[in-house]
Amino acid sequence: MAELNPLAEELSCSICLEPFKVPVTTPCGHNFCASCLDETWAVQGSPYRCPQCRAVYQARPQLQKNTVLCAVVEQFLSAEQAREVSVDGWTLPVRTAAPSLPEKVACDHCLKAAAAKTCLVCMASFCQEHLQPHLDSPVFQDHPLQPPIRDLMRRKCSQHNRLREFFCPEHGECICHICLVEHKACSPAPLSQASTDLETKLKQKLAIMYSQINGASKALEDVRARQQDVRETANRKINELRQEYMEIKALIDASEAGCTRKIKEEEKRVSNKFDNIYQILLKKKGEIQTMKEEIEVALSKGDEFEFLEKASKLQGISTKPVYVPRVELNHELMKEVYQGTIDFKNELKRHIKQSQEKRPEDSTGPGD
Repeated sequence: MAELNPLAEELSCSICLEPFKVPVTTPCGHNFCASCLDETWAVQGSPYRCPQCRAVYQARPQLQKNTVLCAVVEQFLSAEQAREVSVDGWTLPVRTAAPSLPEKVACDHCLKAAAAKTCLVCMASFCQEHLQPHLDSPVFQDHPLQPPIRDLMRRKCSQHNRLREFFCPEHGECICHICLVEHKACSPAPLSQASTDLETKLKQKLAIMYSQINGASKALEDVRARQQDVRETANRKINELRQEYMEIKALIDASEAGCTRKIKEEEKRVSNKFDNIYQILLKKKGEIQTMKEEIEVALSKGDEFEFLEKASKLQGISTKPVYVPRVELNHELMKEVYQGTIDFKNELKRHIKQSQEKRPEDSTGPGD
């Protein structure tokens, strides 16, 4: 999340940076996705190391699913989904209304005159002249008429030759009233209601995605800031080491170079990890951005059928929030290097002092 929620961070895998999926716990107490750890150890081979603390296992540990942690992750993700999302400086796009129809619907009988009515039984439109039998003959009295319907072939059910007036969300398709029998286990709704419901859900999804993009942007900034802190911390330690080495620089140039190299390697290790995290977050942000643009395009479509078919597909695609794991310098290593330098200096001073104390005796000649 944008503020790097501590709970969200604890419930995320440090390998894939996503909430745990089938979490397992290593003997050293760290948690990972089972698939992430399997893939890491498959590439790494024996001896197996914990990706977090680098603990070594000669034999591959047999790990079981952490059911308690799995339940906690599920509850957390449910709470995150239900949480109201607000995005500053952004307003939901408004879906454009269906365009007005400037051209008239042609009569299906003469193909010339403008249709006056559409018969929902004949599934055809008729001009005033060819509509007359429907008005005069008792045979057509049960044929419901309504204002002309444009693009009737596309709007009618190919199986039952009836107007598609319902939408089945389970199958993502528009159906007629006869199709309702085949979809009795589904939850079909009138087109206008289904369109409104899907539009509302997509807008909610879009709001969540804007928030996730916001969070990803701030997380990327935070990664770079923390990476800079690592560099500064490493540089401070290097400067402290140099101050100590100034007193004995002529004697311990090689030791100074070795200690400096250790800290540089630690800085490079952590910096490389931050680079990897940054690239993963950048990729996730791009995926969410692409999904957001597709939803915006769908919401801009005025054609109801095209919108419903596209919106139904987009509604089924889920996105997940991003998290940044805790990555730090190995302060124990840095402390060990620094303390070793102090001890070495003191030991060197002791040896120099002993050597100086012995010098008068060593330089005394037989004639003195």
